[in-house]
Amino acid sequence: MTERIPPTLDLCFKKILGSPENKDVLQGIIGDFFDLRPALEDITITAPYSIKSYEEYLKRLNGNEEISETLRQTVEDVAADMKIAGFGAEVQIKADSYFSQRSLYYACERFCANYSLPGKMVHKYDGTPIRYSSLKPVYMLNILGYRHFPGDEDALRVFTLYDRKRQKFFDIEYLTIAYFELTKSRVETANQSCWRMYFKTGEAPDDAPEYIKKAACVIERANLTKEERDVIDRLQKARDIYDSVTYTAEIEGEKRGRIEGKMEERLAIARKMLNRDKPMDEIAEDTGLTIDEIRKLLH
Repeated sequence: MTERIPPTLDLCFKKILGSPENKDVLQGIIGDFFDLRPALEDITITAPYSIKSYEEYLKRLNGNEEISETLRQTVEDVAADMKIAGFGAEVQIKADSYFSQRSLYYACERFCANYSLPGKMVHKYDGTPIRYSSLKPVYMLNILGYRHFPGDEDALRVFTLYDRKRQKFFDIEYLTIAYFELTKSRVETANQSCWRMYFKTGEAPDDAPEYIKKAACVIERANLTKEERDVIDRLQKARDIYDSVTYTAEIEGEKRGRIEGKMEERLAIARKMLNRDKPMDEIAEDTGLTIDEIRKLLH
């Protein structure tokens, strides 16, 4: 049986969409989620994948995988440029309370990054550059492993600048931010269904486009270098530790909440019994509170 590394693992996601040799995979996913196919011929990956980047970050940990939050945000996510627009992609498997803000921040940051770029600006008749003219539309794709938008089963949400009252879009779609929730089953196209299966299982359906089948081959463990396998093992170990610590903290928090809640209930019952002049020993027996705890309610 073919062993595949999860495509949502940081390194794999970057290798799949951020490697020059996999540019056809990047072009495929952009074309399947945004109507940009004519512009994909001149695409350039601006933050190419490199195993060295991961190795450098791992050295900084000095063998301490418990600092896994560092590993979770080590290398810049997938970024590419086209003549008419910029593109970025990110994967987020666990729920994040502020992911909406984060995704908007990255989109705006990418949009502003083109400000005043030499060679990209339009010039006035006297040769003076118009700094804002170098800004161009940005398309961002967020792959989510949890339900970010409750209420329906639509896997894809795409947001742009829109005048809701007049039902009109901005003159140019400068910011387009898409969220693809893998936990939801209702997709818009057959190719999006293939991508959903791929990101959930690492496998490509038989009827998937060739670029998705290629993406599945890229993450086969046998096709990775020894260095990549070593880094992936540490990344997975760090993720497991992080998930374990987070889960334990959540459970302990729930326990504390239940205990504190029960205490409030017992104190409320004790106050009512005091108001009815019940003896303290009877209140203690009925609520489980100590005599000292009951006495404090009298002050």
